[in-house]
Amino acid sequence: MGYAEAMWDLNRLRIWRAVVATGSVVDAARSLNYTSATVSQHITTLQKAVGVPLYRRSGRGIEITDLGKRLAEESSDVFTGLGRLDDLVESVRTVNRPRMRIAAFTSFNAGLLPGIIEPIAAEHPDMRFDIQLNEPAKVRRSHCTIEIRSEVPQEDEVHLPGMTRTVLFDDDYRVVVSDRHRFASLKSVPFKDLEDQRWVDYDLWAGPTSKVVDLACAAAGFEPRTFAASEDEFAALALVASNLAITVLPRLSSAQLRQGLTAVGLSDPTPVRRIVMHVREREAHLPHVRSFVTAAEAVVADYLAR
Repeated sequence: MGYAEAMWDLNRLRIWRAVVATGSVVDAARSLNYTSATVSQHITTLQKAVGVPLYRRSGRGIEITDLGKRLAEESSDVFTGLGRLDDLVESVRTVNRPRMRIAAFTSFNAGLLPGIIEPIAAEHPDMRFDIQLNEPAKVRRSHCTIEIRSEVPQEDEVHLPGMTRTVLFDDDYRVVVSDRHRFASLKSVPFKDLEDQRWVDYDLWAGPTSKVVDLACAAAGFEPRTFAASEDEFAALALVASNLAITVLPRLSSAQLRQGLTAVGLSDPTPVRRIVMHVREREAHLPHVRSFVTAAEAVVADYLAR
């Protein structure tokens, strides 16, 4: 690999452009669904590779140098060119068979996506559906037509370039406990009552889903007593089913629990995440995309009415 190839890592360039566009590491991390530490690591590595200052530390933030601003500006043509290459490859791939790429999180894919896809598959029997996970979020995915994301209602809205954002619904949280737990027979539990419980943390990458819980804990005036942490939701729920700890999940994630588990409502406060749909603007006019939007609204309305 030559010197220039080693220096110009596309993901780091995308992250750098987000930092310049937002003016801060924190805001760039929020827009990309990354942690601030991850963004800081990438821009530090980029600056070392370039060999000249792109930014300087200024108080608790950064000050972007003239070169740093020019780097962000001049690299726009690179990403425009990549977009054209994507379009070229995509046009060849879909000559004989139409394809729809959808990015969403696991509980949406399992709970709502089949009902949305069903009428589209009936209308377009040759359609192929490529379904990707976007939590943890990546900086860039290959040409997604539809992207379903979670947001923290207390934070700024996230708008993805070239896509139209629509709010689908607000998803409230529940405490999930073993059938043997004293909460299992209750209809609702004050959030404050979770303070003395042992918790299982299932979201190690600090995404929107866990940020909502962190804000609820702060509002209730305590920090959770973490008993275990696991990237595997099945492992986390197995610990809960054994009555070793509790966990807090969105309603959509707790809709189909394994035997031995119970989901109980929360109050004072009731944590809520926002589910939004992003549709690629240049494809929004296509019949199958319009059908997806219509079906998504109908399936969500049915889900909320249960």
